[in-house]
Amino acid sequence: MNDVPPFAMTGGRVRLDGREVLRGVDLRVGAGDRVALLGPNGAGKSTLVKALLGLLPLSEGRTEIYGAPPSRFRDWKRVGYVPQRLPMGGGVPATVREVVASGRVARQSRWRPSSAADRAAVDRALEAVGLADRARDSAHLLSGGQQQRVLIARALAGEPEVFVMDEPTAGVDAASQAALAATLGSLAAQGRTVVLVAHGLGPMEDLITRTIHLDHGRILREETAMRKSA
Repeated sequence: MNDVPPFAMTGGRVRLDGREVLRGVDLRVGAGDRVALLGPNGAGKSTLVKALLGLLPLSEGRTEIYGAPPSRFRDWKRVGYVPQRLPMGGGVPATVREVVASGRVARQSRWRPSSAADRAAVDRALEAVGLADRARDSAHLLSGGQQQRVLIARALAGEPEVFVMDEPTAGVDAASQAALAATLGSLAAQGRTVVLVAHGLGPMEDLITRTIHLDHGRILREETAMRKSA
């Protein structure tokens, strides 16, 4: 069904360590929406996106990804997630290209090795974030802003329909923020759906179609911008 939204939450509540951090949230994100979740630290923004993705369980309410509860959703190639920071794994440090290539996993099968299409998608993603020349470098040796661009490239490489970005501009410089705004502009031009957690929008303001303001785990207000051409 084409009218099934990428995300829908009804009466969503989340409790962590005995404290209610999400309080009765109703939210619908339609296809092509570019939604910014705004609010102070502790407002529940990151909790909300993790609950939408099923990374945190609801204590009450219901949430769906393309009409299915997260536990039953299987078509993960449709969704790209950009967390706040690069995970610190053990073992041999991964190169930038290896991290970005991991974004193709949902499109691969266990019987098929990396294909020419996979490699081309990784190349395009690295070019889009301006890191093609750092592909062989260890990802964990990059600056914070560059690591954030690696995570964005990983999501881009998967060619999803929906991007969920958890504070991608936190602690990054103006150049990295401008690069992200350019990337979001290209996604908007392709009709992709974006859910963005942020403290402020800066250069991305003109790309956002809806802003949702949270505080103390509740939606305080929602504002809809006039839809702009990318």
